[in-house]
Amino acid sequence: MRVAVFSDVHANLEALEAFFEHAAGRQIDSFMCLGDIVGYCADPNACIELLRSVENIGFILGNHDHAAVSQAYCMGGDARRAIQWTKAKLTDSNLEFLKSMEISRKWGDVLYCHANPYRPLEWYYVEEREYIARSFARCKAKILFIGHTHVAAAITRKNFFCIYIRMPQDHMVVPVAELNRQIFNCGSVGQPRDGDPRASYLVYDSDRNLVEFYRVAYDIDKAAAKILSAGLPESLALRLAEGL
Repeated sequence: MRVAVFSDVHANLEALEAFFEHAAGRQIDSFMCLGDIVGYCADPNACIELLRSVENIGFILGNHDHAAVSQAYCMGGDARRAIQWTKAKLTDSNLEFLKSMEISRKWGDVLYCHANPYRPLEWYYVEEREYIARSFARCKAKILFIGHTHVAAAITRKNFFCIYIRMPQDHMVVPVAELNRQIFNCGSVGQPRDGDPRASYLVYDSDRNLVEFYRVAYDIDKAAAKILSAGLPESLALRLAEGL
């Protein structure tokens, strides 16, 4: 099986369409969306409707999705403004869809979640030593796939140490460890924060025991223009080109 794992679309339709076009040439068997379909950008309904049309896809709840159907938990000013705007724009059907998303999903020895696998609604960033260690300690899955940080990474637990590798800005293949447990972060489709503005995702090849990281260019200017036209904060448009 080849599973395309992606996260943090954040209502960026141009990036989402470019991702699916790229993935179409990668012999994908199924898709797993790790959440944050909405927030920040200007096409929440179009993104949800595109995703709902895809076959063989699973969905995990993200903090922005959760905020859109409840309260904007611990969000800063621009993020909160974007969620308030999103709530006003979402159709009833798409709101119900967000409410139906799972907190996590386990397939065999693989676990998928948006952020941390423990206390999932507290949305920790699994990039600091403390939260990496807690994730390994409290999750027994061999492989954990996450998003949320907007930074693609591979983390391997070796004895009592963790080896953390941020993915470079071009395609890279990482072998799945034979014995050691691992965390793979797929980065962000709609708003990367690692200095590379291209959409980020990964493919998990369970037969070959490999994880392939990809970056995909998309029409950033068009996505940014939509943000400004919608009256959303200018900073949300500017950061797309910066990849920050």
